[in-house]
Amino acid sequence: MTAVTAGSLQEARAALVRDRVLAGVADVLAGGEDLTFAKVAAAARVPERTVYRHFPTREALLAAVFDWANERVGITARPTTETEAIELVERAFPAYDEMAPIIRELLLAPEGLLARVSQNSDRRRAASQLARGEVPGLDRTTARRLAAIVQLLTTAGAWQTLREYWEMDGAEAAATAALGIELVLAGARARAG
Repeated sequence: MTAVTAGSLQEARAALVRDRVLAGVADVLAGGEDLTFAKVAAAARVPERTVYRHFPTREALLAAVFDWANERVGITARPTTETEAIELVERAFPAYDEMAPIIRELLLAPEGLLARVSQNSDRRRAASQLARGEVPGLDRTTARRLAAIVQLLTTAGAWQTLREYWEMDGAEAAATAALGIELVLAGARARAG
């Protein structure tokens, strides 16, 4: 039998409260309300000071929401192959539809930008690996631009643009982004060949 320590119980309780607060954020945003700590506390049914204890700033709160949303979508690694990039958009874009208010806040709020940019070096590294692996022999500038295009097509920003400007749902936006990835890589291969 495994011994349960007071520390592990406190950690489990803290994780439960943290998830409850993040679900409260989702509820507030889904309701179309402005994101305030008071509203999050009310939605999570915890004291406002509890929200601040876990997330002392709006930036910290949105950074946690960013990670929470990525977990729910199933983003565990950055794509480094064409197949992985296509699988990512096919999985993520329809899931973004289900959490559209959260994704929108992460895309529009300055703190959301900080959360997204905080992981940009990993994203760029993976996209560069994808470009070099899928289209070897490109000059450095073209490989960098190809990586940027593929990265762009796999982002929530691409989903949002297709949703707002083309009225596509997540499945159609995913198919569109996948087509873009396939075509840009095919064009790059033809150019390198």
